[in-house]
This record gives sequence, structure tokens and C-alpha cells, in this order.
Amino acid sequence: MSLNRRRFFTRTGLLAAASTAAPAAVHAAEPGNARPGQKPRHIIHLVADGMAMATLSMADHLSRAVRGRGLSWMNLYNRPGSVPAYMDVRSLNSVVTDSSASACAWGSGSRIVNGTVNILPDGTILTPLYTLFGQQGWKRALVTTTEITHATPSGFAASGLKREAAESIAVQYMERGVEVLLGGGQKYFDSAKRKDKRALLPDYQAAGYQVFKTAKEFAAAKNEGKWLGIFANSHLPFTVDWNHDAKHRETVPHLAELTRKALAKLENENHFIMQVEGGRVDHGAHMCDAVAALYDQIAFDEALDVCLDFQKRHPETLLVITTDHPTGNPGLSGIGLNYGFSSALFTNVQRVKQSFSEIFKRLNVPGPDSLPLPFGTPVPRIVDDPAVIASVIHEATDYRVPPEKAAAFAPFLVRKGKAQFTVMNSNVAQLGQLMANHLGIGWTGTAHCSDFVPLVATGPGAERFGGFILNTDVFRHYTELAGIDFKNPSVPIKEDLKVGPDLDLELQKEREKEAKQKSAALWAEQHWVAA
Repeated sequence: MSLNRRRFFTRTGLLAAASTAAPAAVHAAEPGNARPGQKPRHIIHLVADGMAMATLSMADHLSRAVRGRGLSWMNLYNRPGSVPAYMDVRSLNSVVTDSSASACAWGSGSRIVNGTVNILPDGTILTPLYTLFGQQGWKRALVTTTEITHATPSGFAASGLKREAAESIAVQYMERGVEVLLGGGQKYFDSAKRKDKRALLPDYQAAGYQVFKTAKEFAAAKNEGKWLGIFANSHLPFTVDWNHDAKHRETVPHLAELTRKALAKLENENHFIMQVEGGRVDHGAHMCDAVAALYDQIAFDEALDVCLDFQKRHPETLLVITTDHPTGNPGLSGIGLNYGFSSALFTNVQRVKQSFSEIFKRLNVPGPDSLPLPFGTPVPRIVDDPAVIASVIHEATDYRVPPEKAAAFAPFLVRKGKAQFTVMNSNVAQLGQLMANHLGIGWTGTAHCSDFVPLVATGPGAERFGGFILNTDVFRHYTELAGIDFKNPSVPIKEDLKVGPDLDLELQKEREKEAKQKSAALWAEQHWVAA
């Protein structure tokens, strides 16, 4: 590793996080220590949300460039005792799952309709994994870079809701006594921002929770009682932004640090189960932001290192590492004579300093993380001047955007662009297409995809996870390993397989236009007050 790269990663904390974990090569060389049939005392379920196979591959390439070693995830495939698998993660109503349905299949053993949380179409409420484990005395933890109430963590602990019901999910966590909750989502606990105006944080404190809102508060946490750490109004910042913004590093803990401290708190418990989610891998991919997705994948790998180090000290720990679905299906394209430009373009990933979210903020494009404007404050005009757009992108990414490409991109910022593929008709998709000229990384879309996903397990019970498995098998394996005899009800898969003009994307777009307009109006009312 060059001196400049070493200084960069020491400053951002990534090397610091790695230095406290055992080197990946050591993990890869260690023999498996679990006996067939052995039961774990600890279960750690790690999810790189929205990770496509190409995301994993490209993150491994990037890791070798910036850390001097490949991903620990990839090294596990050569580790004796590790069990690789592929998993079908479809939902009840579609071969393409959302995060909620995918997590709930793990969390209840039943496939459900996209957009819901542990509830069947007929209204039957399913019993989630963390309720069952809590009844058996297992401590439970949810650690994520998204809002703590987001789809993936809620799949293990909440039930009977729509995935958007974050305020209710926050209440359920408290009522069900989940011992460790670390992520973002302050707005769902704040009486000034909750629709019901409930002051939820005092209720959490009365229920025995220590509450942390900053990295400094979290650093002083005592290993007693229960924990609620909410370190951002919405999601935690993308790692690429965390790396380059001292304010983020001072206020928001890194995923590896959240994981390390959660394990230190749980280390002396007889049994615990913990979900660790690198949730912003998915968000980067939804935005066609390759750099955001890849650096968050490396951050997830740093958290995996922490778990591997814990497993080394506590071999009765089962690790299951996977994703809930791919998003956007990116790929490093073959470019140039004999594809000779592909590697050169990929090195430009290391020159990018800001995520698309930050770029759009500078162009006055509001997004889901935008803070509400005071009532009556005029909405800043979206920047659509090609010269300014090119300047902002260059400062953030080091890409000198040709004037004609900046001009072609500008209409998409004010919703006047016309993409040939309808699902790519958005500002984020088109910025991803634009940046592909600089990075060599293209995208198939902005949404989830139907691919089977990789999984690797190591530790006692890992042998159960080999081969080609269903997402619902995970719940069964976890409950059986914990000695829990329970099965939730389920219903057969039922898809809408109508064919014909109704499935044409343009007609479908018109059919959904009114619903989207209503949703956008509601979002604007809540988040972005018009002049």
C-alpha cells in the first residue's frame, strides 16, 4: 500500500478498525473448530443489504487497491470449515423481493408480500425470531447503518405492520425489550417529528435503556442495561462521505465500531443473537452510485473482521454472512482495446470524495434525507446550468465532465429528461450513467433484481447452510439450533402472471403515475415546504 493511501485510511479509521481485528489471512488459514451437530451459543447474522455479486467482486478489487488485501468475505471461501451456499430470496408475490419480505423470511420462516413486516395477506400476524429467542433467554441485538426501524432489522423483531410504519416499529422494539439497538432514525423517536407526538425516548429510558445520539456518548457507554443508539436523523452517512468529512467521523460511529462495542457488551452473556446490516450498500446501488456502494461494502467487511475476531476468541459462535437481494446489478464493463481501459477507469473510484447524495444537495435537489425547511421558506431553485453541474461533479469526483454530457444530464434534474429505458428515467440513474464514463461501471436499473444470492457460514451449525437453500430455511435452522420447536403459518406462492399490454412499461408507468404523485405530495408536505 502506498504511503498516501495508508495515510488516507488511517485518517478515516478503516485501517484502525482492521488493526484491532485478526488479519484476514490468519482467519483463512485457521481450521474449522466446529463439530458436526454442535450447537452455537452465539449467532451473528450479517447482511450486506442490496449486494449484487458484481458489488462483491468490485469491492474485493477495491479492497486490494486501498487496503492491500482482499475482502475477508472472499477469504472465507478458502477457510476450512466454512460452508458456501446460494439462496433463493424471492417474496410471496414476486421473484423480486424487497428488503422487508426478504428479512421476514429469515425472521419468521414464512414468505410474505413485499412491503409488509411479518404478516400474511389474510392478516395473520407472524411471530418473529427475536420474540422466540427472547422467550428462551437469548439476548438480542440489531446493528445497522440504516434507520434502526428500517426493513431489514425490523424483519427479525417486529410484526403485523407495513414496512413504512417506522414509528410503530420503534414502539415494538421497546415493548419487546430488544437489548441492543444501534443505527439511525432519530426522527422516529422524537416527539416533535413523530405523527403521534409521543415522547418515545423518555419511555425507552424508563424501560432501562441507555440512549446515545453521538459517537462521544456511545464511547462512554456502560455495559449494563439495554442500549438505544440513534446517530442520525435518518440513515447514517455513506462511508465515502464519512471518510472525507471530519464532522461525520466525530459524531457517527463506524459500522465496525458499532459491531465491536455491541459484541463487547454481549460477550459475557450465555446466549445472544445479533443481526449486523451494511444497509447503505443497497442505498448506493439504488442511486446507481458505485463508489458509495463499494466503500460501504468494504465498511461491512470491516465489521465482518470484528465478528471473525470475536469468533476466534469464542469458537461457539456461528456466523452467517449473506445479502437479502441484489440491487441495480452493476458491472465493470470491458472498455477499450483488449479491455485495457477497464482497470484504469476503475482506479478512478479512489478519486471520488462524495456520494451522489452530497452532489444532489449541492445542486439543490431534495432527497429523502433532506431536512424540512421552516414554514414559508422559499425552496432553493434546482441547479440546471450545465457549467455549474460540471463544476460540482468535478469537485466531488475529479471527473471533468464534457460540456455536451453535462447538458444532456441537466434536464433530468428538473424532471424533463427522456431515457429510453423507463426505469432509468431519473436523476440518480442518469448520474450513474454519466459517471460510468469515468468509472467504467454500468447499471441495469435502480431497483432490486431477482438473482439468487451468495451465503457463507462458519462455526457450529454451519453445515446446515450448505448447497442451494431457501430464505425460509434460515429461520428453521436458527430455531432448531436454539432448541426452539416452533413454526409460523405460511401460504403458497401466488403471483400475478397476467400477460399482455398491461405489462408494457409505458402503460404501467401511466397506471402508477397518480399513486406516485400522491406519494410525492405527501413527502413534500412532510419534508420540503413549498414557497
